[in-house]
Amino acid sequence: MTGITDENAATDLFDLIDGHSVLFTYGARTKMSELAYCIISSLLETTGAPMSMILFTEKGHEAWEEFRCNQNWNTGLAPTNDTSLKYPVGGVTCTDMTELLMNIESEIEARQLLFLEDMAFLRWRHNKTPFMRFLDLLSSRVREKQGTMICTVALNMFDTETEKLLHTVFDTVLFVTEDAIQLGPKKSKDDIQYSLKNGRLILKPAVSTDLKKIKEIFSLSTEEKKELDKIVHEHIEEFRRS
Repeated sequence: MTGITDENAATDLFDLIDGHSVLFTYGARTKMSELAYCIISSLLETTGAPMSMILFTEKGHEAWEEFRCNQNWNTGLAPTNDTSLKYPVGGVTCTDMTELLMNIESEIEARQLLFLEDMAFLRWRHNKTPFMRFLDLLSSRVREKQGTMICTVALNMFDTETEKLLHTVFDTVLFVTEDAIQLGPKKSKDDIQYSLKNGRLILKPAVSTDLKKIKEIFSLSTEEKKELDKIVHEHIEEFRRS
């Protein structure tokens, strides 16, 4: 369940996510699993889109068990249909990537939301290029279906070159701290503030949104300014005559 203090804050966030491939890069103090669950649950409630989770390791299956209670989360797609198979320590292989992509293509629906297991397992793979290619192709397939793809990865998980390559795969990269969702690595007035309380996500509007509203409230048209000047002038004249 999601508690939102301002509907505009939710709209701003969902506009960044819905219909796009999005990477959440998070800091060490961020409760990313809980935040992702709240965001995705609320997005599904709003859009009614079908959802699938893409799994790469045994740890991913543990996460899937936590998420599957949501009725919209209809399936978990793994590199193999043989659930008894043990995943290799480094995650999936290139062959698994091809198999998984074919599996996803046969299952994906229009407007579907795909949530991928956290990218942490990639840290131990020496050759990350095949997986980056897989992500790029998957992102294209999702885009063709006007769907949404969400991934998460810890900040500084990879070297600079790999991180840059990963970022180019996604339409949007959001940087998440313990209390804000940022459009860039540095804080700005466009950040969306948030807090997690008792399993609920509380969103607050960006400072720039507040400032825009204030400006709109106090901004006057040319005619309104002339009328105001006239009223002020009349009051001054009355004061002088008194």
